[in-house]
Amino acid sequence: MEGARWPYGSWRRGQRELAEAVAETVRDGGLLVVNAPTGFGKTAAVAYGLVEGGAERVLWVVRTVNEIDPVVRELKAMGARFTFLFSARRSCPLLRPGEGEGLTGEEFWANCRLARLRGACPFYSNLRSVGPGEVWEYVMGHYSIHATRLAADLARHLGVCPFFALRGLLDESRFVVATYPYLFRRDIFEGVMDPYSYEDFVVVVDEAHSLMWAHTLLESRITLADVEAAVAEVRAHEPGATAAIEALEALRSSLSRWRPGRDPVEVDKSSLEAVLGQAEVIVDLAESIHERKMAEALASGSASVSVRSPTYRVASWISLAREEWAFIFAQREGDRVYYTATPVDPAVVAREPLERARAAVLMSGTIPSSGFVEELLGVGRERRVFDAEIHVGAQAPRSSVFTVVATDVTTRYSERSGRMYSRIAEYIAAAARAAPGAKLVVYPSYEVLEAVVERLPVTLDVLVEGRGTRLEEARSRVIENPELVINAVAGGKLVEGVEFSDHEGRNLLHTVIVVGIPYPQPDALTRRHLAELSKRLGGRKARFYAYDVSATVKVRQALGRARRSPGDRAFYLLLDRRYIRRRIRDLLRLPFDELVSSPGELEALAPTIRGLLAPAQEAGAG
Repeated sequence: MEGARWPYGSWRRGQRELAEAVAETVRDGGLLVVNAPTGFGKTAAVAYGLVEGGAERVLWVVRTVNEIDPVVRELKAMGARFTFLFSARRSCPLLRPGEGEGLTGEEFWANCRLARLRGACPFYSNLRSVGPGEVWEYVMGHYSIHATRLAADLARHLGVCPFFALRGLLDESRFVVATYPYLFRRDIFEGVMDPYSYEDFVVVVDEAHSLMWAHTLLESRITLADVEAAVAEVRAHEPGATAAIEALEALRSSLSRWRPGRDPVEVDKSSLEAVLGQAEVIVDLAESIHERKMAEALASGSASVSVRSPTYRVASWISLAREEWAFIFAQREGDRVYYTATPVDPAVVAREPLERARAAVLMSGTIPSSGFVEELLGVGRERRVFDAEIHVGAQAPRSSVFTVVATDVTTRYSERSGRMYSRIAEYIAAAARAAPGAKLVVYPSYEVLEAVVERLPVTLDVLVEGRGTRLEEARSRVIENPELVINAVAGGKLVEGVEFSDHEGRNLLHTVIVVGIPYPQPDALTRRHLAELSKRLGGRKARFYAYDVSATVKVRQALGRARRSPGDRAFYLLLDRRYIRRRIRDLLRLPFDELVSSPGELEALAPTIRGLLAPAQEAGAG
């Protein structure tokens, strides 16, 4: 394997120490928890340390496809051999635009498998004449470091399936950069990484604070419409499958009786025993029906190989729901009623791969504590901690951040009212007048967001996050209007991992306003999550992680949008009196500069806020 090449002229403060800690962890086969802010240079230092420590095979996982790019950029600069993997469905060149939408992962792979077996995918067939060496040269010589663009160009210019072409580089690559499911979904890991096992990899988990919610990686949903379609499909294709039809009818009847509100309601699994007990029969039936429909589609000569099978979808849900660790919840979304099957303990998903890996590095700028690996994730292996602030000191001067807490407002459930929402809106308007530049306002839920936004002055130019909001749309709006007020939900797509920067990479966002504290909804899902954690951790510690830690991690992620490099300056406004509680302050690791009790008191601080942010605005204008 190749050696490491540090691609920069010098080391930033703390990078060399981090690289040495990573190398030692690899040699010892331990687990390293890295807590360092954005702009520290974690990615380069960790990659260098992995090679120096002798890691022969690394699986580096990130939350989203966009987060593959910065890792690939550093690996290219170091001259390391790598490949990357993300959703095969998303990169499939055989599917026409829109065809993959609505397909489950299981449906896609069933389609893909049959198309390959029957020789109906020319992109897969072309891999016989385009070897790994040619693919590797194309990847390394490509002008772009964007994973999605590079994958599309593999199909366009080499005529090969992007997923299998990149998968074909696995044996010769030191680094495999992939999205979370390739590590934390055992079925995906085993299906893609074979013949390698967890023990063959040193694993790196980027944005590791997200593992607090690792259990959602196994979440699966079905709607009443899915079950009704499955019943009709089985009746049409397998009318003699009486037991399966009766089981699906029981599931349909169960779903149709629910009239839940927006909050989830837990479903007693014993009430679904009729269908859960028929899991194997329904799975076999679904595969048979799907293969028959696929064969018919291929025989028709159609260019499309996208076949939807509601029975296949429902069968996959049943297989998950019958697991001992899975719980079922009924919920309504618009006019649709659906059942969600999910684990509620993150250790179910995270423990095995992190314990079995040759070594592990968990990195983030908002790791809640070193203890969360052992306590919340249930990982018992020896660990060490590298905390940048403790090891090398603060990366930016204290004077570069100004934090204000409003003590006369709250989003506590018992105090929510139209009057309270109007008061919060007044604070946001006052902050918009006091702070130059774009503002990010983060809410604990869509309910609070909607209630406050409708009370904001019409003179403010606002962007409101919705289900269809795209990151590029938000970035473009900020560039077009430097005073834009972005309204988003904690933990959502406009808060986690996104950068609001101009075409030269300069940060355009220096003000973050957090409305309330994003505690989880007090619903059946939260109660079950708390109950299952309490079995392992006890009630007090379970509440600490489920409420205080999860909420403050989301707040720290939101605040981090304004600090993307050590030279950035930031104004933070925290709109909830509960922030002054000692345990919340300790978890945020953030000194408070001013406490205010009216929007007028906030506006009186405008000269201080403008003086702080003026250099950042001038840099952006330049």
